[in-house]
Amino acid sequence: MSTTPQIAAYRQFIDSADPDADVAAVLHIHREWWNANCGVDIPRMRPNFPDGQNYVMFNLQGHPYYGIDEKVRLWEHYREELNIPELPETRIVQFVLQGDLAWLAAEVIFTLGEVGERGLGASSAGYRPSLSRHRIRSTECYRRDDGNGNPDWRMWHFHCSPLPDADEPRPPFGDSARQRNELVP
Repeated sequence: MSTTPQIAAYRQFIDSADPDADVAAVLHIHREWWNANCGVDIPRMRPNFPDGQNYVMFNLQGHPYYGIDEKVRLWEHYREELNIPELPETRIVQFVLQGDLAWLAAEVIFTLGEVGERGLGASSAGYRPSLSRHRIRSTECYRRDDGNGNPDWRMWHFHCSPLPDADEPRPPFGDSARQRNELVP
């Protein structure tokens, strides 16, 4: 019998031959990925993604990146441009694991400041040079495949975008993220 705890704030579905081990592996990658963002730690980030060019990321600044090599080059750029001084805080909203595939949706509080001249490289992201806390959301897709056909969990897709202000009313309901007890700074 599984002892897997409630993971998601809204809903979860787990169907696996070894649910405790599979959930632990996916959650480990989720945490390592987000923790690697603090300090833009490439050696900590890299092992969480498949080898080769199969990975795709839709980054917070809006641009797509294909494969781990492009992701590493992006992080090499950001290492000189961004200040991410603390571990992001995440709250998993939905978690699904079925067989060799899993995905989760999360809310994240992310402290970020631009320190270089090039910064994020997208005016639509709305960031400023001073450190500020941001509410963002992510969708993360996982496969039990390391990119070389070995049965090791990796994140194969990542999509990130800004969340609205914590007090902004949600059409047509009128409630806010703060009222719904979502992750807010």
